Amino acid sequence: MGATKEFHHNEIERDQRAAIADTRDYPILFDTEMVQAILSGWKTQTRRLFKSPLSKAMEPAHEIWHDGGEWIARLKNGQCYKPNIVCPYGEPGDLLWVKETWAPAINNVAYKADYSKSVLSEKRNQGLWHPSIHMAKKDSRLWLQITDIKAQRIQSITGEEAKAEGVGIASVLNFSPGDISCFRAGFYKKWISIYGIESWHENPWV
Repeated sequence: MGATKEFHHNEIERDQRAAIADTRDYPILFDTEMVQAILSGWKTQTRRLFKSPLSKAMEPAHEIWHDGGEWIARLKNGQCYKPNIVCPYGEPGDLLWVKETWAPAINNVAYKADYSKSVLSEKRNQGLWHPSIHMAKKDSRLWLQITDIKAQRIQSITGEEAKAEGVGIASVLNFSPGDISCFRAGFYKKWISIYGIESWHENPWV
């Protein structure tokens, strides 16, 4: 006897529930500008610093990549080894729930990224907003799935990667040949606004 449609449906649901049960989730903070870039579909990548002492352990490596199961590092002499790296934001398939600037609302939560600068500048809207770090998991509206992870030196970011970070085009004196406006300069400005100019010049692993 052939299986009924209901049986197949239940089988699919069971598989989906099992997949969700195996998925881990982690909080991640984004400022209002980056939340707006995510909502518009502009931002599909994010780069975060490896925290010490892991960053120090990675420092000798010339190249580091993820083969889908493990991290592999290569020194300048070509020698490869497997460093004990654990990405603090999970592995491909895991979920990230976004913490953003918010405010309590009647039977709901208001998100700062949904409002224009003119509305936010109104006196009645001053002092309402709570820092993203204080957002509860139940109030997060953005759940992102990790599709790929990699490690790179921050200065090696390409123009396409910088664009995928959700930043705009900018021009920075002596940053690029002829001081042309580009996405890398836009990303540079965003990075130093968060981590400081020293972080960029140290060229850390991210």
